[in-house]
Amino acid sequence: MRKLCPKSAFLAAFGLLLLTAGCSTAPQPAAAARSAMAHFIAVNLGNCEWRIVISPVAGGEARSLQLTAWASQAIDLPGGDYLIEQAVLAADAGNGSVRRFPTRLDAGQTYRWRLATLLTAPPARTGGDPAADKHERER
Repeated sequence: MRKLCPKSAFLAAFGLLLLTAGCSTAPQPAAAARSAMAHFIAVNLGNCEWRIVISPVAGGEARSLQLTAWASQAIDLPGGDYLIEQAVLAADAGNGSVRRFPTRLDAGQTYRWRLATLLTAPPARTGGDPAADKHERER
């Protein structure tokens, strides 16, 4: 009977290990967690500061975002029904500067919440393509 040399036995064991590792079907926890969340992006299209408060309708912790001029922020939230309150943070904004919107955010989806006022002048465009505006870039 012929014996395997130690080098051949090692290579055979290593190949078997690679084969079984490649056949794994365990779900990735990070991917599963991401798909259970809604991705919410607030984009400030003007030179005013904004405060966004996102409260779950069923109760729970409210999330607050503060956006400076031309800034954007992104957060992940569990899918569900929310009340979104947006407010312009300006001394001369008056009582009409707070708005509330009920909305549903579905898990696995991305939502872009654009903020602007009628008194804000848009920045100079780069070639006329709105997607090329620097203030639309996510952070």
